[in-house]
Amino acid sequence: MKTLIQGGFVVGFNGTEHEIFKDGVVVYEGNRIEFVGKEYTHPVDKKIDAKGCLISPGFIDTHFHSGINAGDYLLNDSTKRDFFASNYLAHGGPTREGAKHAHLKDVDVGQRFSLIHLLKSGVTTTFEIGGPGGDPERYVNMVDEVGVRCYTGPSYKNVSFFHDPEGRLEYDWNDERGSEGLKKAVEFAKKFAGACNGRMNTMLFPGHVDSCTPELLQQTRKAAKEIGVRVQIHATINLFEFHTVMRLHRCTPIELLKKIGFLDPEVSLSHCIFISGHSWLAYPYGDDLKIIADSGASVAYSPLKYLKLGIVMESFDRYLKAGINMGIGTDTFPKDLISDIRYAALGSRVAERSFMAGHPRDVFNAATLGGAKMLGRDDLGRLQKGAKADIAIVNLGDIAFGAVRDPIRSLVETAVSRDVRTVIVDGETLVDNGQYLRHNEQELLETVQAKSEQIWQTLPKWHWSGKSVDEVVPPSFRIS
Repeated sequence: MKTLIQGGFVVGFNGTEHEIFKDGVVVYEGNRIEFVGKEYTHPVDKKIDAKGCLISPGFIDTHFHSGINAGDYLLNDSTKRDFFASNYLAHGGPTREGAKHAHLKDVDVGQRFSLIHLLKSGVTTTFEIGGPGGDPERYVNMVDEVGVRCYTGPSYKNVSFFHDPEGRLEYDWNDERGSEGLKKAVEFAKKFAGACNGRMNTMLFPGHVDSCTPELLQQTRKAAKEIGVRVQIHATINLFEFHTVMRLHRCTPIELLKKIGFLDPEVSLSHCIFISGHSWLAYPYGDDLKIIADSGASVAYSPLKYLKLGIVMESFDRYLKAGINMGIGTDTFPKDLISDIRYAALGSRVAERSFMAGHPRDVFNAATLGGAKMLGRDDLGRLQKGAKADIAIVNLGDIAFGAVRDPIRSLVETAVSRDVRTVIVDGETLVDNGQYLRHNEQELLETVQAKSEQIWQTLPKWHWSGKSVDEVVPPSFRIS
């Protein structure tokens, strides 16, 4: 079936960069785009009226963890000051005795919920870090049912993190754990590449620079090249990691990755905040930025995650000017990539102390072309003849937008996920009039609430303090 979308502002691609067609049209047939431009005179089977809207390539979330906003996303352990804004380390490790009670990912509730939430923000392709977990078959079936395009694989590392009863972090090293995890990840990559009618592809996701041995990371790169997949690793994500690597290897995490031959254009680095020269490090030596740029590796930046911790990348513009390919990820909750685009821009302006930084063009490119380049795909992140029919339609006609002159600036400065009207993946409409079509959203929300309350009740069984959730993370006001 041939479908014509009548804009609106259409974000086309001319082979080099995006360009805007006012009152433009997009025509797609099956899962491929046939035409992007001003006028289309041939017959079509269906027309979508998107006047007053932005017709954009579907966004690419380059760093996503699925799950309910009840466990990891809530428990930033704001009372635990010895963790120096170390994000997941503050809550990611249960006690050894409580590990069996800790919340695990739930395929049918938490993971389904967060992928649908992501889709509704206009994301058509996501990097799902560690998504398959312990039940890969069910996970793959769930992704197929949801309809999103997904690059995924199990995460693995040499370390398990625990807290002792006084809140001290413990690293439990095990070489066999890492090699067995890599083996399972390779098996998953081979088995499920091309699943979900080609919408699922696979990657390797070693955990972190400080949670994997150099040998495991070298084995990962070797395995990735053998089976033809890409790699993403959490790198320079907190102060603990930086100082652990510096103490063990006498170099920065980025210098270590260079030393072991890990970096190249098929690698992306999650977060990549604490590089040499960052103001939190008091370590101006070396040039991590140049190492990354020279290697051709990409960076997947999740700005909201760090803004919650009072941290910004220093800076998004500086990385771009160094020649690094940038993508945008959500990571934390909410899964609203449009808002994260805005946070990336504003964070760069704060870091640079300049209103000239964080240009809407650059952050929009990161959420589209940057993610596609990270994947080695020239048929994603753009609206162009022959590209995949992955499309987001954003309503710019709400009073919040006021007058629209530059639709990309309006998107970056004003839009949120609730402004997304329609989402099309691989030629199939999954969101229409703001509603997800394959699942009853209200029923899903009720299930999510019930599941979350169960998680909160189990907190004293696995949290190092033994306290209730309201003691660990007190509510904003007393609730009676």
